[in-house]
Amino acid sequence: MSFLNKSQSHERLQQEIGALRQRIAELEAKNQSAASAAYGDFLFENSGESILIVDPYTTKILEANPNAARRLGYRRDELCQLGLDQVEMPRSLDDDEAETSWQSSVSGTFFYETTYRHKNGTLIPVEVSSRMVFWQGRDVLINFARDIRWRKEAESALRQVNSSLEQQVRQHTADLAAEKEKLEAVLGSIAEAVAMADANKKIVYVNPAFTNLTMFSLAEAQTQSFEVMFDFAPRDFQAQAQAFAAGAVWSGEVIGLCQDGRTYPTVLTIVPMLAEDGRITGYVTSHQDISRFKALDKAQYSFITNVSHQLRTPLTNIKLYTQLVEDGLGNGKAAHYLHTLSQQAERLEHLVQDILELASLESSESVLEWRSIDLIEMLRQIVANNQRRAQLTQHTLNFTAADNLPLFKGDRARLRQVFSELLDNAFAYTPTGTTINLEAARYEEENRQWLMVQVQDNGPGIAPEDQAHIFDRFFRGRPAEQGNIVGTGLGLCIAQQIVQAHHGHIAMESEPGRGTTFTVWLPVP
Repeated sequence: MSFLNKSQSHERLQQEIGALRQRIAELEAKNQSAASAAYGDFLFENSGESILIVDPYTTKILEANPNAARRLGYRRDELCQLGLDQVEMPRSLDDDEAETSWQSSVSGTFFYETTYRHKNGTLIPVEVSSRMVFWQGRDVLINFARDIRWRKEAESALRQVNSSLEQQVRQHTADLAAEKEKLEAVLGSIAEAVAMADANKKIVYVNPAFTNLTMFSLAEAQTQSFEVMFDFAPRDFQAQAQAFAAGAVWSGEVIGLCQDGRTYPTVLTIVPMLAEDGRITGYVTSHQDISRFKALDKAQYSFITNVSHQLRTPLTNIKLYTQLVEDGLGNGKAAHYLHTLSQQAERLEHLVQDILELASLESSESVLEWRSIDLIEMLRQIVANNQRRAQLTQHTLNFTAADNLPLFKGDRARLRQVFSELLDNAFAYTPTGTTINLEAARYEEENRQWLMVQVQDNGPGIAPEDQAHIFDRFFRGRPAEQGNIVGTGLGLCIAQQIVQAHHGHIAMESEPGRGTTFTVWLPVP
């Protein structure tokens, strides 16, 4: 045999060996496929889950395993005559359902929760895993459905428990919020400044009155101890320690400190909060600014001193001139003495009348006689009555009024008293040779009509430190003291009370060396 024949024989042998191997591989693959198919059929028939094979294009059920038929109450051949939409209820995905629906990007399986309908109409909640596969030469959907009724029941029970707990929490929270609102309403409505502190006296809460008084906001106050917000004397600390040791309240007059550095006198009350075992768990403090009462005490003392002095002078004169009348009836001076007695008696009457007038106005016992008033005519009469006085004191008294001022309804006598008082002050405090202007006009402000009466002088003016107290009772500035001007310091206070009784207000503008202007604003009905 030649070399060529040997080579061809070897090549045919290799081809036969390759064909044999391919045949063996085909037989093995067929056996494996048959085994896999048998295994798949076994799982399909005996699976504990309900399995439906569905046409993805028509949604017709192609095959169902026994468990699916049993769960849904159909025979297998009956299920295969239905569409998936006759078994699976339509879903409207809300936020909660969307969270239970998701697709695996690795396996390509889509998971979702839905509801199957039993043949008898009963609804069964299920969890479905759906996957597209190639089966018997076509694309199909294999849906594995797991009954999750037990889980839904558990979730429903859990939701009921949660709902009950949430309702209890909401109710408890609402009760706490209501109590807190009630407490804050009480603390917010009282005029006294209230602060709460812990056992170390560090502030944890302040009410609005505290903030308004001290200018410390709640956040700012919470960085402070109330011991540094008040100027205590050493004896105060000793008295507090004794009181708190006995669980008692301490109260005393101290100096309060504001956020901007100002101080104010106050009566501070500190109440310790005690636990059941007697330990101090915190403190509640309350106080208010008593500057006004201090000023009132000082003003009353000044009033008593001033009135005593004012009363002593006419009383001394009355006593003196009475004695002179008795001793000098025959010397021809009795008429002069009697005239002086009459003047001093009028002075006393004016002092007493001012005091009674103020008491009446402040106690709301004064009765206003409401009548229509021609304000221009009344002011003209006042000016005419004071022209002789202006000539004697070398003042120039001018009066101007706008045209067609409306009638005003009020108490003629009281209003006349107001304008006369303002003119009296202008004459008393303005040097001779100067001008006093009285003006009446009508103004509109914030959609409201006002009658304005203004008394203006070009005298020395009022010192800035006196302007804030010009309407205070019994207040008399330094010009009154230095100029020996008769009065009790009640005239402007009475004028203000009368104007306020007419629902108006009175204002003052003054600059030292450039005169003073008093303006009365009366609302037009």
